[in-house]
Amino acid sequence: MYQDFDHLPDSAFVRLSQLVGNPNTGSLGILHLSRTTLWRMVRDERFPAPVHISSGITAWRVADVRKWQEENNLRPTSTQPEALA
Repeated sequence: MYQDFDHLPDSAFVRLSQLVGNPNTGSLGILHLSRTTLWRMVRDERFPAPVHISSGITAWRVADVRKWQEENNLRPTSTQPEALA
C-alpha cells in the first residue's frame, strides 16, 4: 500500500498509481480496486471525481479519498492510536 497516505495533509493530491498500485512494479495502492473499476466508479459517481491539474496530469484530493473511505467504512474515523492503559 502507498504507505505515506496517512501522513499526507488533506490538501495533498494522489495519482492513480498511488490509489490502485502498479501491476508492472508490483506496488500496492491505497485502494483494493483495479484501474478499470475505479474509473467506472468515477463515471457512476460512486467515487470522487479527479482534478485535472494539467494536460495529462489527473489526481485526487486526499481529503476526498479519505471521506469516501469513511463513508464506505473502509477507514477508521480516527487514525489516532489508542492510549495504552
